[in-house]
Amino acid sequence: MNAAASFSQDEIRLAHELKAAGLPWHPRPGHYVWDGEPLIQHDSPFHDRVFFILDLKHFLRRSETIERLVESMVWLPTWEQCRVELADRSVPSNEVVAHLQATDAFANQNERLELYVLLLRTLA
Repeated sequence: MNAAASFSQDEIRLAHELKAAGLPWHPRPGHYVWDGEPLIQHDSPFHDRVFFILDLKHFLRRSETIERLVESMVWLPTWEQCRVELADRSVPSNEVVAHLQATDAFANQNERLELYVLLLRTLA
């Protein structure tokens, strides 16, 4: 399984918190999502209701509107998408690196989870 497609339960939980805290999301191809409703009526090709938006029209056929899609799905940002979101919120790279080092994220192989933590802090 692609590492980007393997999201831990903690990452999925934090993604829910990011959504509840108001992280804006504009669905587009290249985004991973968690579908808890389920809106998608078949098994996930990844795990635990995680899907990849390859063709947005496919998801819109099921949700009918972009608003309903945003309401029903939880965005699971990739490492790269987290870095873009943090940069957009003016979080300096040295602060990101310091956080990842302080939490031993590299040794623990949970950098993306720690990026979610940093993103959540920007929304508090």
